[in-house]
Amino acid sequence: MIVAVYVTEKYRKHITAHLGQSDFAEARSTLLAMGLLHWCTVQPQGPDLLAAVRFSVPVRISSIRIFPAGAHPFANAPDIVAETEPEAFYIDVFLNAHPIPQADSKEKPRVPNALVPTLIAYAGRQVEYTVDMGNEHATRLMILKGKFTKLSMAIYGDVVSDAPPSMVKHEVQPLPSIEPVPLSKAIDPSASSDPTLPARKFLALMPDAPPLPLVIRLMFCLKPSNDDWDLPDFPYLYADLESLRDEELNLEAVNDLLSRPVRDETTEEELSAFAAKVAECISNPKDSNDAYSIARLFSISASQHPGIARALLRNLDIDSLFTAQNIDEETLLCLLEAASNVDIARHMNTEAFLLMLRQVQESHKADALTQKAARRLAARVADWQCFEDSLTNMQGNFNQCWNMLQNIGTHESSMAIWLETMITHDDIATKLSDISIQTSLPSHSPLYFRNKINITSHDAFVALVRALIGVGSVLAVWAWTDSVGNDACREQVSAVIHLWQGVDGYREIVNHLLLLRQQARRLSWISSDNEIPRQSGILAEKIICELAKDPQAVLNGDLVDTILQLKPKLTFITENELLSLRKIALVSEDGLLAAVEELMFSSDRPLSLRRLRTLRVSLAIVKRELDLPKGEWKTLESFWDEGSPGIVQCLIDVLISIGDDLNKHFVLFPPPPMNQAVAEQLFLTADDLFQLITQLAPVFPPTTRAMRRLVGATADIFACTDTADALFSQMTRVALSARGTRQGCLDIVHTLSAAGIVAEPCKAGAEVVFKALLQYAGQCGERDPALHLLQVFTLIDHILPEPNVMLYDEGEPSHWVTSVLPSVLDELRAFLRLLDPENKVHVVKRLIRLDDGILGIGGWLLTEELKHMTRTIETLATRSQKENHKLVLQYQVALSLQFVLGLVGPESSSSKWALDTIASTSSLSAALNENLMTLLDGQYTSKYLDKLIEVLVTSAGSFEPELQFTILLAALRVSGKGAQPHARIGDIAKILTGLTTNVVSIEPLRLELGPVLSALAVQHEMEAETAQSVLSLFQWLSSQQPDTKLTVLCGVSPDSFSILFSILHVSLPVENNDTIATLEATFTLDENYHLPLPSVALPDTLKLSVHDIDDLMRQEIPTPTTPSNGAKTPDILGVIISPPTAVLRSQVETTGLTKTYMNNDFRELRQTPSARQNTSRLPSMHGLSRNPDTCSASTDGNGDVPRCASHAQHGDVKMREEGYVI
Repeated sequence: MIVAVYVTEKYRKHITAHLGQSDFAEARSTLLAMGLLHWCTVQPQGPDLLAAVRFSVPVRISSIRIFPAGAHPFANAPDIVAETEPEAFYIDVFLNAHPIPQADSKEKPRVPNALVPTLIAYAGRQVEYTVDMGNEHATRLMILKGKFTKLSMAIYGDVVSDAPPSMVKHEVQPLPSIEPVPLSKAIDPSASSDPTLPARKFLALMPDAPPLPLVIRLMFCLKPSNDDWDLPDFPYLYADLESLRDEELNLEAVNDLLSRPVRDETTEEELSAFAAKVAECISNPKDSNDAYSIARLFSISASQHPGIARALLRNLDIDSLFTAQNIDEETLLCLLEAASNVDIARHMNTEAFLLMLRQVQESHKADALTQKAARRLAARVADWQCFEDSLTNMQGNFNQCWNMLQNIGTHESSMAIWLETMITHDDIATKLSDISIQTSLPSHSPLYFRNKINITSHDAFVALVRALIGVGSVLAVWAWTDSVGNDACREQVSAVIHLWQGVDGYREIVNHLLLLRQQARRLSWISSDNEIPRQSGILAEKIICELAKDPQAVLNGDLVDTILQLKPKLTFITENELLSLRKIALVSEDGLLAAVEELMFSSDRPLSLRRLRTLRVSLAIVKRELDLPKGEWKTLESFWDEGSPGIVQCLIDVLISIGDDLNKHFVLFPPPPMNQAVAEQLFLTADDLFQLITQLAPVFPPTTRAMRRLVGATADIFACTDTADALFSQMTRVALSARGTRQGCLDIVHTLSAAGIVAEPCKAGAEVVFKALLQYAGQCGERDPALHLLQVFTLIDHILPEPNVMLYDEGEPSHWVTSVLPSVLDELRAFLRLLDPENKVHVVKRLIRLDDGILGIGGWLLTEELKHMTRTIETLATRSQKENHKLVLQYQVALSLQFVLGLVGPESSSSKWALDTIASTSSLSAALNENLMTLLDGQYTSKYLDKLIEVLVTSAGSFEPELQFTILLAALRVSGKGAQPHARIGDIAKILTGLTTNVVSIEPLRLELGPVLSALAVQHEMEAETAQSVLSLFQWLSSQQPDTKLTVLCGVSPDSFSILFSILHVSLPVENNDTIATLEATFTLDENYHLPLPSVALPDTLKLSVHDIDDLMRQEIPTPTTPSNGAKTPDILGVIISPPTAVLRSQVETTGLTKTYMNNDFRELRQTPSARQNTSRLPSMHGLSRNPDTCSASTDGNGDVPRCASHAQHGDVKMREEGYVI
C-alpha cells in the first residue's frame, strides 16, 4: 500500500534531482494548482490481485488519468516515465465513502466503512476518466483490482477539510460564453467538392485496400460468399463476361455471373456485346417468374459498372417487358431498387411505363402490397427527375428530393446503388462537384424540426446531399474494416461516426443509416467482443447509446436485438444505462400491449430519464400502430383491456404529469438545479404527446373536463418553452427541443378550436379551449406571472380566426360568433384587465373584426372598460388609501386611457369603428360621458387624455348632446392649460353653438371658459379663422337668457379681457368692429377670483420598491387596543352587556380546589359529579377589563353555563360598535 500526500515520496527524489531542491516547492505548488492529488505506479499483490492508495487527508477525486508505458506524464519531470502493463485491461475501483461535514450541520458525521465500486475499461493510450463524487462525500482510500502488472496513473481533485465549511458570500458572475467548435474540414464532407474524400483517406490507411466503389458494391449489394472471402485474390474477383457459352446463356446464369463485380476497365464494346447476348436469351415474359428474373437483372446491374446498365437498357425495351398482367410485388421491389440508379430511372420515365404502374395501382386483381409497391416506384421515378432539377435549380423542391433520399436510405441495396450513381456517374458527380456553396451543413441547422426535414435554401440542400454521400461512404469503409478485422482503422472510423452523432445535421443522417440491418448487426458484433477492452468496442457502445436516444430508432428490430445482446462486462455502458436500454428494447419487442401498459402505469414523480425514454418509445409504438390498417381499432381495444376510458384521456393524463415536471424546472423561487438531459426529454415527450393527440382529437374528441385539463397543461408547457428558449443557447439540444414543443402547443390548441370539434352536445371545442385559456391566464403557479400571461395571450391570439379566413358557415355566422364569444364574456373581460394596453388593443381589434357587428362585443368591452375606469377614479376620491395604493390606481387609470386611445386614435385601424359605435350606442355614450366628467371633477391630467379629447372634439358633432357638452368642457380644460389654446377653439365653438341651454351646465362652462380666454389674450395675435371662432363664442354666450349669467365672465382679468377684444379688432375685417364693440360692452367680469383646484397628473410609468409592493400586498389588520377601565364587556346572547361574574370566576367556588396540583390530583378531583359541570368560559377578550363588580351571575342546579342578567338592567353598548365578533 502506498501512502500519498499530494506527490508521492517515492518520486520526490526524481523531481528534486531534475528541478533542484529550491524549485521543488514551486513545482509542488504548480501541481496543486492543477488539482494533482497523487501520482503513482501501483502493482497488484496477493491472490486477489489488489493494489491500494491511501490518502493522509480526505480528498474529493475529480478524475483519474492513466498513462501508457513509456509516456512522460509531466513536462517538468522528464525522468518520470509511465510503466503501465499490459496494453489493455479492466480495473475495478473501490472508494471508501467519507461523509463531508455540512455548513448547517451541528453534529460530526459518522464515518461508515463503505466502499463504492466502479469499473474502468482501459483500452490503451492516455485516457482520463471523470469521477463524480458529489459534494457530500470524500474518500481516503482507493482500492484497485484487475489483471494488470503495473498501473501508472495521476489522480486529480481537491483536499477536503474535516471542519464544516464556512458560509461564503455568493458573488454573481456572468456565465462564460461558449462558442461552438466548427467541424474540421477533413471530416466535413458537406463542405467539400469531393464528399467521398474522408472515406478514401480511411481506405488509404489499410494495406492493399480496394477502391471505394468496389467496397460499396461488395459490402451492400453483391455480398460475396464465404468461399470468396477465403480466396487469395479477394477482393479482386471479377465477373468474366465472355465466359458464358451460348448454350448456357439464360437469365439465371447471367444473374449468377453478375454476382461478382465487373472490372472498371471493361470497354464499351465488351459491355455492348454482353448486353446483346443477354437480350437474345430474353423473350417476352410469360409469367411473373420471368418478369422477376428480368427485374432482378436490372437490380444487380444497377450497382455495377455504369456501362452495364446502360448497355442493357439500349438492348432491352422496359415498356414491353413489364405489363400489368405479369408484374407482382417482388418484381416491383426489384425494379424499385434498380430505380435508385439514375439511368434506369430515366428509362422508366416514359408514358407507357408510368401508365402500366397506374393500371397496377387501380387494378382490382392486385393486392394492397402490390399497389403500394407500384406507387413507390412511380414516386421514385418522379423524384429522380425532381432531384436532377434541384441540383441546379435554386428554387427546386428540396424537401421532396430529401424524402426520396430518406426512403432510399432505408434499404442497403438501394442506398448502395444511389451511392454508386453519385460517385461513378460522371454527369451527376460533375454537376454536384461544380456547385459552390458558402457554408457547410452545421451552419444550416436546425434542418430537422420535430422529426421533419425543412430545407429552405439550395446551399442547405447541396450540403445535405454531400453529407449523405460522405456518411454513406464512410459507413461502407467501416463495414469493410470490420469484415477484414483491421481494428486500428475501424477504431478511427468509429470515432468519426460517433463524432458525427453529436453534430446537428450529421446526427440524423448517421443514425438513419446505422439502422440498416448490416450496420446494426456490426454494432452488436463489435460491442460483444470485449474480453479485452478495445477502443473500437468502447466507441461501438457509445454509438449504440446515442442511437437509442431516438425512439424511432428503437422500433428497429435489428437495433432491439443488438441492445438485448449486450451483456456485462461492458466498457462504456453503465449498469443503470444498460437497464434503461433493455427496458426500452423489451417494450419495443413486446409491441403495442407493452406500450399501452407503460402509458397506463402510474409513475413516481418527478419522472426519471429512464421513465421518459420508455414513454417516448411507447408513444412511437402507438403512433406506428395507428398508421397501420385497422390500427385505430386494435389500439383502442388494447387501452380498453387495460381499463382506460380512452386513448386520448390516457395521453392527456401523461401530458399533465409532463407539464407538472416541466413547471418545477422553471419556477422562480428557489431556482432549481437544472438537469438539461431531463428537461430535453420532457420537452421531447411533450412534443410526441402533442403530435399524437393532434392526430387523434378530431376522431376521438376529449370531454369538456379533459379538454380543460389539456389546455391548462398546454399553457404551462408553452410558457416553459419560452423560458427555456431564453435561458439556453439557441443551438443546444434543450432549446431545439423546446422550440419543437412550442409548435406542438400551437398545433393542439388550433386543432381543438377548429370547426367540427365538439366536447359535448351543444358545446364546441373552441368554446372550451377559449374559456379555459382565459381562465388560466392568471394561474401561473410558481412561474413568472407576467411571462405566463404573455404566453397565454399568444395562444389566444393563435386560435382566434384570422380576418382573411371564411367567417361564415354556409351563409350563417361562424360558430365563434354564435356560440363561443357569447359564452365567455365574463372571462374575456377579466382577461383583458390583466393585459397591457398594446396587447389589449390587439385582442379587441381582432374580436371586432371577428364579430363584424353581429354581437357588438367591441362596444360592450369598451363600455366595460370605461365603467371600470370610472369606478377606479371614484375609489381614488376616498381618503383611506395609502399613497402607494393611490399611485397604483392612478397608473391603472392611465393604462385605461391608453387603451381607449388605442381604439379611438386616428392612427388606429379601429378609429372609425370606435367613433361610429360611440355615436350609435347610447350605453357606450353614457359610460364615456360619465367617465370624462369623473376625470374632470378629479382634476386629472394625462397626455393620453389630451390626445383622446383631441380626437373626440373633432367628431363630437355625431355624439349625443350630453356627451358633446362633456367633451366641450374637457376640450376647454385642455386648451386652458395647453401651450396652444387656439388649436381647438374652432371645434369648441362649433360644439357650443350647436348646443341648447337645456344640456349646458352654466357654472362649469363659465369656470372652464375663463382660463381659455385668458390664454388667448396672452398670444397677442390670432389668425382670422380663430378670431371668427372666438367671436362666434361671444355671440352665442350673449344670445342666451340673461338669467343664465353667461355674459358674466369669471377667471378673466380686465387687462386680458381688453387685450382679447383688441386682438379681435385687429384680426377680423372692419365690418365686424361694431359687433365686437357691442359684445365688449355686453360682457362683464366676475371680480371674485375663482381659485382653480390643483391638477393631478396621472403617471405614465410605475416604479415601486420591493418594500412598497410588500406594503401594498399586506392585509390591513387593525392594531388591537386595550379599552379603558369600566368598559362594557360584550355579551354573547344580547346587545346589552351584563357582567357575567360567574363566567369569569375561578372554579375554586365549585370544586374547592385551593391547592397546587400534583401528579394525578387534578384527574381525581374531576371524577366528582360537581366537578363535571360545564365550566366553559367566554372566548378570550384581549385586554378587556375583568372587574367582578361589573358582572353578576348565578348557576342553576344542573351546572349549566350561567346566564347573564336582563338587558334592561344594564347599559346599551352594542357589540358591533365595539368591533367584537364571537
